[in-house]
Amino acid sequence: MSLRVEQLAANLQRGLAPVYLIGGDEPLLLQECCDLVRQAAKAQGFIERELLQLDAKSDWSVLQHVGAPSLFATQKIIDLRLKTGKPGTSGAKALKAWAEAPDPSMILMVSCEQWDVTSRKSKWAAAMAKAGQQIDIYPINARDLPRWLEQRMRAQGLQPEPEVVALLADRLEGNLLAAKQEIDRLAVLKGSGSVSIDDVMMAVADDSRFDAFALAGHMLSGNLRDGLRVVAGLKRLDSPLPLVVGALLRELKIVEAFRLAMRGGEQESMVFRRLGVWQNRQAGVRSAARRLDTRRLYQAFKQLALIDRQSKGRASGNPWQALDDLLMMLAA
Repeated sequence: MSLRVEQLAANLQRGLAPVYLIGGDEPLLLQECCDLVRQAAKAQGFIERELLQLDAKSDWSVLQHVGAPSLFATQKIIDLRLKTGKPGTSGAKALKAWAEAPDPSMILMVSCEQWDVTSRKSKWAAAMAKAGQQIDIYPINARDLPRWLEQRMRAQGLQPEPEVVALLADRLEGNLLAAKQEIDRLAVLKGSGSVSIDDVMMAVADDSRFDAFALAGHMLSGNLRDGLRVVAGLKRLDSPLPLVVGALLRELKIVEAFRLAMRGGEQESMVFRRLGVWQNRQAGVRSAARRLDTRRLYQAFKQLALIDRQSKGRASGNPWQALDDLLMMLAA
């Protein structure tokens, strides 16, 4: 069975499943989902916990070993960390076999920090979802962040004024962990009740983590205002420009490959799968492919090459200004 993140807590109150598969590249939400499962398991008598960290090159017989019954057996939760979401052939067989014959005295929880469409639709993942629960975690985008922040604040008894949520979203975009910490700080300082702009300005540090991937998303959607704001944040934090250039180059190459595949008559879903574009990023790639023709993509690649040279002192000019120029060109 597949669950959304917000459905997990209520589902656990109705009972435990023998297996849980939790995947997504949002560290805070991944950690919170795993914590919920561990807490619910402990409350139901699953006191013992076995931690495993495996990958495609690991010896997966260790899973069978820790799952073997013993004379002094207690109910146990096996906390298996599969960082890449790619267990390899032997790992996939081991996980599929476990899902098809789970031990009622054990809970297997598999968590994956990297979770693409290939992993999500694999046979071993389908077997685990059929036997238990699969929770797919997607990043909170800029559009949904205000609602997420308000829900978090109200859950702690805080009643934010309308401008407060917008300010927090602006300061904390791209860093849910910092958002959680700041909301916790406000709850301690204010207690329950109304929260004003003045309260936030006094209590909340400007901890925004404007990363290159947030910038890439704004670039694809043609969102010039937010794109320029993110660039300013990256500059303020002295972010390494080669990292930024690499992220933008990768996204534009995906857009170019997608355009060519569509012109060649390929099926869109198959192209996205081949290019490794997750569902939450598909709209941005689709929008960029409609907006950017071959000429503008070529100009963008030239501009990125210039920015890279400028950042390394091999060309004259301000690379941050050139980055602003790139966004304006792509948003036009």
